[in-house]
Amino acid sequence: MFKRLVNFLLEFPCPLCDCDNQHTHSFNSFCADCLEKLPLLHGQRCPGCGGELDGIFDLCADCLKMPPRPWKNAMAVMKMTGLAEKAVYSLKFFGQTVMARSLAELAAPLLFAPDFAETDVIVPVPLHWQRYLQRSYNQSELLAGMLARQLQKPHRNLLKRTRPTIRQATLNRAERLKNLQGAFAVKNPAQVQGKKILLVDDVLTTGATLHACAEALLQAGAESVVVFVIARR
Repeated sequence: MFKRLVNFLLEFPCPLCDCDNQHTHSFNSFCADCLEKLPLLHGQRCPGCGGELDGIFDLCADCLKMPPRPWKNAMAVMKMTGLAEKAVYSLKFFGQTVMARSLAELAAPLLFAPDFAETDVIVPVPLHWQRYLQRSYNQSELLAGMLARQLQKPHRNLLKRTRPTIRQATLNRAERLKNLQGAFAVKNPAQVQGKKILLVDDVLTTGATLHACAEALLQAGAESVVVFVIARR
């Protein structure tokens, strides 16, 4: 009876398909079927966008066409398609905040890679207070907190949005960069100076948001910035 009770208490529905999650004993982890269907990235990552390298160069074909990024390295967990898109949108737009824990469990092992394991503090991309009031949470902050717990590293809300911006999804890359000029600032530069920062967001599309955040951190005196995202579009 005791073993049956323990098994019952440890079984939670998979946050992606709601099946009885009997394949794992970690809180709200994805079931084996969903894990198999997630479009996980493998192998060496492009330091520009965190996606898979697709040639002999140090950057992927897309990043070779882009201006240099302000960060040192980047890592993405999945391609933004299929079940990955469902997972991110469930967290970001539909209030399924429990998804952050499952995504962090999936992502945490990747952060022991060089450049990521040596970081001093984990920092989420912030929301403007108006959007935060609409949503009542920041998905990037939830992810940063869960990753910090997994890695036993501090996480701090060191960035703030200084003004509201147009939704990035409606803009091309040049428009996104212009839209975000001066949109981020460091709250307390003394907490940034000399630090190796791990910057966390849910999705990297053109990288404009992360570019603006990384520049703000570096201008405030951060030693370096690396970028970690759940999905690469």
